[in-house]
Formats: sequence, C-alpha cells, structure tokens
Amino acid sequence: MIVLLFADLTLRELARRRVVAVVALLTLVIVAFTGWGMHRLATSVVDGTPLPDAAVRATAAGIVLLLAFLFSFVLALGAALIGAPALAESIANGEILAVLARPIRRGDVVVGRWFGTVLALAVYIALAGGIELVVVRLATGYLPPHPVTALAYLTALAAVVTTAAIALAARLPAPAAGIVAALLFGLAWIGGIVEAIGLGLGNMKLADAGTLVTLFFPSDALWRGAIYALEPAVFASAAAASGAGTPNPFEVTAPPPPAMLVWAVGWIVVVLVTGIVLFRSRDL
Repeated sequence: MIVLLFADLTLRELARRRVVAVVALLTLVIVAFTGWGMHRLATSVVDGTPLPDAAVRATAAGIVLLLAFLFSFVLALGAALIGAPALAESIANGEILAVLARPIRRGDVVVGRWFGTVLALAVYIALAGGIELVVVRLATGYLPPHPVTALAYLTALAAVVTTAAIALAARLPAPAAGIVAALLFGLAWIGGIVEAIGLGLGNMKLADAGTLVTLFFPSDALWRGAIYALEPAVFASAAAASGAGTPNPFEVTAPPPPAMLVWAVGWIVVVLVTGIVLFRSRDL
C-alpha cells in the first residue's frame, strides 16, 4: 500500500536525523533526573522522621502532573517541528517531483507522511512516558490511576498538532508551518485558561470565547483528558470543591465529554483532508 510505503519512508528519514539521537539522550537524562528526585523524596527525613507514605505519594502525584504538563509542550513542539518538514522539505528540495512522476496520488503522500509522523510520536510517548511512570513507581510506590489512558490522550494531542503542521506545510515552508502549528497549540492552552476564568467569574461570554478557541484547535481538551487520567481521585475532588472555574491547568474535575472526543477525531480528518486538497492544487 502506497500510504504505508510513505509512512515507512518517513520513519526511516526520522531515524537518520541527529535530532532523534539528541531527543533520546535528553529523555534518558530527564528519566535519570526524575529517578534521582523521586528517590530523594522517598527517603526524605523531616525532624528525624521519614515522610509518611501518604505524603510521599501525594507529592509524587503532583510532580507527575508537572512532568506531564512539561511533556505536553515538548510533544507539541516536536510534532510541529517534525510534522511540517515531513512534507515541506520534500517539496522544497524537489524530491517530491521524482515521486509524483510515477502513478502516485498526492493524497497518498500526505496521508503517508502524516501516519509515519504520528506513529513515531506515539512510539516515543509510549516509551518515554512509560519509562517515567515506571521510575516513579519503583522509587515511590505511586502510580497514576489511568496511565494508559493518559498516554493515549497525549498521543491524540500530538496527532492534532501534527495534522495542523502537515496541512500548513502543503502551502507554507517548513519553518513557517511548524511555528504556526506550535502557536496554535499555545493559543488553545490559553483558551482553556480563559474558559476556566470565565466560568469562575460567571462571565459566560468570556467562557464561550475560550470554548470557541478550544473547538478551533482541540489540543487543550485532550490535554485536560490526560491530566484527569493522571489525577488521583482526591485531587479531582479538591478541584471540584474549590470551584469548577479555577484557572489552574493542573486541576480538572471531569474528563472530556464523548462529544468533544468525536469533535477532535472529526477535526483531524477535516484538517488532513484540507491539507490534501491544498497539496493537490499546489504547483510544484
């Protein structure tokens, strides 16, 4: 199948880039630092008395949420800077002309590049996220309530940013497409905060504005799903007690509704199809 051939080509190109080795090295450094920090936490002594297990696990839970928050920004940036060149660079250097000289549809090229990039990111999320959680578990005994669900949400988040980057790269140079996709992710995150502030103040116009931004770029809703899956039940209860409108990215009282997940899937499909249409009408 042509799509799988282009997906395989994308994976091979990524494997040859130095950025993969650099990311792998940095990930190992972060994992080692996490393990060291969690070990220090588990062996902490206050006034000659070891910290209670409940305190250790509660602190570990907060640190896991912070790590997930930072990880989401790394994923968004990585998806933007990997997804955009997957298509734009092959256009800029003329490689695509040799490919399209054969009986190959442009849509297959776009979908194959998209699928290969998303697959690479999914593997990275599973490995890096899984190793981090295992390290936390071994050091402190703590494991989030739904780690697999959280990693799935983060993969969907990366797919949203990748889709935007590749669709933009159908017309824009790789740097521009990547930067715009990353900025859209940041805008969606701000929109989620605006929505929470609006709900907290009882200002429905402000809340609706934030909701519209979230619908326009659904990465923030998926991020909140990941946080909800990582939150201990006591954290979610405290967030609900403090008010649903608390503008805190680490406090989520409920997972995204099924309608929002359906919207996110539909958004990915529509934007990817838009990218295909733009690529088909582009002069090469």
